[in-house]
Amino acid sequence: MIDLEFDEQQVLLQESARTFFASECPLARVRELELSDLGYSPELWQKMAALDWAGLSLPKAQGGAGGSLLDLYVLYLELGRALVPSPHLGSSVIAGETLARAGSAEQQRRLAQIASGDLIVSPALMEAEGDYGPDAVQLTAAPTSAGGYRLDGTKLLVPFAHVAGQLLVLARTAPDATTLFLVEADEKGVELEGLDNTAGYPLFAVRFDAVEVSADAVVGAEGTGWETLKPALDRASVLQCAEIVGAGEAVLEMAVDYSKEREQFGQAIGKFQAVQYLCSDIAIDLHLSSLLARQAAWRVDEGLPHQVELALANAQASEAAQRMVRQAHEVFAGHGFMLETDLQLYTRRAKYWQYNLGEARDHFEAAVDAL
Repeated sequence: MIDLEFDEQQVLLQESARTFFASECPLARVRELELSDLGYSPELWQKMAALDWAGLSLPKAQGGAGGSLLDLYVLYLELGRALVPSPHLGSSVIAGETLARAGSAEQQRRLAQIASGDLIVSPALMEAEGDYGPDAVQLTAAPTSAGGYRLDGTKLLVPFAHVAGQLLVLARTAPDATTLFLVEADEKGVELEGLDNTAGYPLFAVRFDAVEVSADAVVGAEGTGWETLKPALDRASVLQCAEIVGAGEAVLEMAVDYSKEREQFGQAIGKFQAVQYLCSDIAIDLHLSSLLARQAAWRVDEGLPHQVELALANAQASEAAQRMVRQAHEVFAGHGFMLETDLQLYTRRAKYWQYNLGEARDHFEAAVDAL
């Protein structure tokens, strides 16, 4: 039997996170951080780490809290609702969980630093083609005479690269194989360039110009880069669905509240059936996204086959992110596009979520392959 209800501890975690972010990162603060040099708050990140959130899913033996994916899910609902700019998904989930599962003993010593918030590791995955998956990897890692590798190429849309101590880099080591590397961010030949983007999120192009690393930089086995990374990417994609659901809840509340306040023809616009349909559409997308994502998270935690459920949850959330904000803008009309309104903050972040970790087309193809 599938139980999609949160347990008592998860409910308490969600309530605590909502209260915390409402106090520490209201939308006014989100606006400030978008315009800041760092794009996030190191102080807020340290407070999250002090609450054990930075290492929530990392093993207890390595400084983490040993939480489940559903534990993380409730936290991400509130991260999405509050639009908190945070390196958590890249550093704690994608990089941290990969190192916990496949890293060498030396690499796993960094996990305590990740859990404490003292080290940020940014995954460098996407390239110029914009496709998602191992076939899109073009950055090369060629063997050197010293027994290491030389990395050449460029990664795009790397989150929080400017504050990362290390980079988790997926590189091509053979025509049909990729390998994962843990690279020091200040290694000679590594160059960063900030990328302007609609979401106002800290994203960077990272160039690797003859960057030499030792064989100890390999994470997992050579030639198994995508396979090594895939379990953490799967979990991260479920959590991004949770962010979308959390944001969708906030967007629905905004649309409903505005429909009660805005008057036209002598009455609140919420009394018009056309406006009610728009709010209902948001609620339907929100409900379906939540059910599919929770089911996928539950199956991952239970160790059950989950690739079909995961792909469908991601495809639904990717498309719902756009539909929900579009319907809300229909309710707000032209007012919702003004920078003074909060709705546009969610609209711009939704564009980032639409393509990060693969777009709907990639997920539908993954569902077909899994079937």
